[in-house]
Amino acid sequence: MSVNKFKYENCKINKAEIISNVDGEIVNLDAAADLQYSESMFSDTIEVDITFANRAGTVNGQTLLEGLPLFGTEDFRLSIQDSVGNEIDVELNVNKVTPIRKDSLQEELSLRLTSEEFIRNEEVTSAVVKRYNGKISESVEKILSDKLGTEKELFIEPTNNNYNFIGNVRKPFYIINWLAKKCVPASDGKVGKTAGYMFYETSEGYHFRSIDALFAQDHIRSYVFTGTPDVMKETDQYDGEIVRMNADNRFVANQKYRMGVFNTKLIAFDPYNCEYSVFNRNVFDDDDGITTAGKNLPTLNPKFNNEPTRTTYILKDTGSLASGDLTEQIKQSAEVNFAAEIILNQSISRYNQFTTGLVEIDIAPDFDLHAGDAIFIDIPDTGGGSTDKFISGKYIIATLKHAIRVGKGVTKLGLIRDSVGRKGKPHNGSMVN
Repeated sequence: MSVNKFKYENCKINKAEIISNVDGEIVNLDAAADLQYSESMFSDTIEVDITFANRAGTVNGQTLLEGLPLFGTEDFRLSIQDSVGNEIDVELNVNKVTPIRKDSLQEELSLRLTSEEFIRNEEVTSAVVKRYNGKISESVEKILSDKLGTEKELFIEPTNNNYNFIGNVRKPFYIINWLAKKCVPASDGKVGKTAGYMFYETSEGYHFRSIDALFAQDHIRSYVFTGTPDVMKETDQYDGEIVRMNADNRFVANQKYRMGVFNTKLIAFDPYNCEYSVFNRNVFDDDDGITTAGKNLPTLNPKFNNEPTRTTYILKDTGSLASGDLTEQIKQSAEVNFAAEIILNQSISRYNQFTTGLVEIDIAPDFDLHAGDAIFIDIPDTGGGSTDKFISGKYIIATLKHAIRVGKGVTKLGLIRDSVGRKGKPHNGSMVN
């Protein structure tokens, strides 16, 4: 798929239709002045904010707010298109209505749109009640299909470990995010070395993917940030230009240590045999068991790496919720349901490594990109003659915003990675070194 090179292009709102809850009347809002479409790896839903003005006579001689009338939960059909034909086509629901300005001539409104499942998540009938056995990835798929009734495509990465649990009348999204912290990937990471999944929605469907698989994937776009003609001569290998960039170092040493990013301790008590166990884990001893986006984890002062900075306490669940008939359950009475020593602190470290590097960039609109995709960026060093080896490299799109205003668009990306250093190269080579 071709993409924009070094310039902004026009964007189109092909469809923006709201359907009345009262009589099913359809009102077209494709002339909206301002629209922002958002995806995030830290959100259970896609979101769209749309702002528009309308006069009396829009609906049955009245404004939209009065004539539809507009309460919230209305169905909304949206289709937007970038300059090269990439489209986002989604069906959403109105989650929030905000009147901005109203006078005798017209009103200005802002609508917040979310996915149907995000609202259905609040229904009592959607609550996760029963017991689930087996692979966590299979349980997540059942919850999305059976409890939320989604018909969207599911991108669910298989988990290595089993976990039996009871829903306890919790909401589906709560349960799925709770389970994500207990998952070990079946590939792209070693058991006992890494853990942790991310759950999020894009216009393509729902994703349940391990942190390691996200960083292991190949990048699908390459971008260069440059203002010097000499470097721009080497841009045939790039898909576009970064027109604005902000590199934000979120590494605050005492906070990272407090969260247990690098050295953790787990104290476990097993009531089955009254065994007391202590497990220490240093991430630098396990870095061969994780998949990183950059070359290396941060190099820290060795005098701070010897002692754990976070301690977690857990009561082991040996013999609980064993599967099978009574005979099988008796056989499994000494088995642990959740192997905390190879999962819990590993996921704590992995989640907190997730935002070691953070870069915000603006590029020409590209509606083929999604949260969770990998891209490659190159930043010239201060002299402008070579590549900055510290910031450049592969990143994951954590947040994505397509902003359209009066037919002009921009794509804003929040990029993250777990490590530092340029690893790999753009599509057809690398910048002058």
